[in-house]
Amino acid sequence: MNIALRKLALLEKNMREREEAARLEGYTTSPIDSNFKQRITQLMDKVRAI
Repeated sequence: MNIALRKLALLEKNMREREEAARLEGYTTSPIDSNFKQRITQLMDKVRAI
């Protein structure tokens, strides 16, 4: 289970970095599916609360 949580955390971090890079390049929309990002963030919040 620990490996799965690490992978999810890395995925969440990678999405944040890609979104920030796109913002710095001048894109107004996110290249990442917002629904997918929201589900990953909610899942990680639930895990952090435990």
